[in-house]
Amino acid sequence: MEIKLNIFGEDKQIAKTYTAEGYDLMMGTIEDFMEIIDVENLNDTTAVAKMVMKGYKQIKPLMKDVFPGLTDEEFRQIKINNLIEVIVALGAAVIENLGILKQGNSQRA
Repeated sequence: MEIKLNIFGEDKQIAKTYTAEGYDLMMGTIEDFMEIIDVENLNDTTAVAKMVMKGYKQIKPLMKDVFPGLTDEEFRQIKINNLIEVIVALGAAVIENLGILKQGNSQRA
């Protein structure tokens, strides 16, 4: 799953897009994500927005981890609705990755 983060310019148009592959997330990223976001509520946009606001100080480092090269200035040029879309996509990737891990463990047993 490809995850896209759009950076907007002064003209409110997309100036740059970062992409990440959901299957390529590191365990540290997944752990950080799980500390901020309750994956059971990913279908509720309002709940996700509240989680983002509650964990806001942790969101920027998480986004920089997922999208290497993202600068502080670029982070300031992200629209909140795109950030929420990215969080939901990351949640889906986390669930998918954890499912793969779970399947892998059951195959070894």
